[in-house]
Amino acid sequence: MSGNSWSGSSWDGKSKYTKKTQEQNPDGSMVTITADFRKYPCIEDSIANHSAYLLGAKNGSKLRYAVLKGCMDYKKAVQIIKAGGYATSLTYVEKLISITERWNLTQYDAKDSGSSSETAVRWYRVRKTWTDSKTQKGAYKVLNYAKKCTDQNSGYKVFDADGKVVYEPKVPFLVKVSISNLNIRKGLGTGYDLVQFCLPGIYTIVAVDRVNIFLYQPFFCI
Repeated sequence: MSGNSWSGSSWDGKSKYTKKTQEQNPDGSMVTITADFRKYPCIEDSIANHSAYLLGAKNGSKLRYAVLKGCMDYKKAVQIIKAGGYATSLTYVEKLISITERWNLTQYDAKDSGSSSETAVRWYRVRKTWTDSKTQKGAYKVLNYAKKCTDQNSGYKVFDADGKVVYEPKVPFLVKVSISNLNIRKGLGTGYDLVQFCLPGIYTIVAVDRVNIFLYQPFFCI
């Protein structure tokens, strides 16, 4: 586990976990070693740092995986990574090419935007609260995609990488009621009386609190 010797690293420089891993010798024999691996607060940071590593890691003054940046041929890219010493498996190239082709992973390729990798990726996370990571619906590089996800999930907000709310759906908005015995409240808060058996239909939400969303009277059924 090397240090942050490349630009754009999202690792804090100290968090790690230790596990046993198998490595392969040039003669094909296997050996089990105990090694330290970087530990990240979320999978998005791990992915971002992995990309930054492949593009910026060096051997001395030379890039470890030279000419990888801009390479659009997945077969050539895997060979470059293997040649740089990323993996000890003698069948590393063949395995990755097989997985790529089996699951048609090239369908997710994006055109080169020409943007620099010098800055770590900043993810937008869709959650109910920043501290409740279990409620996370997704993490997005593009804010508009995060907003769309939030609009489709009541009670959720968009947080930036620092935990600051950058988007919260505004009321009024519409909800569709598909059951005939939905309990709703007359006002914002649990102290208000319940309105029983709201008829199915599309209603306008005119107010929300920090936790729940309530259908208010008067109702606007479309």
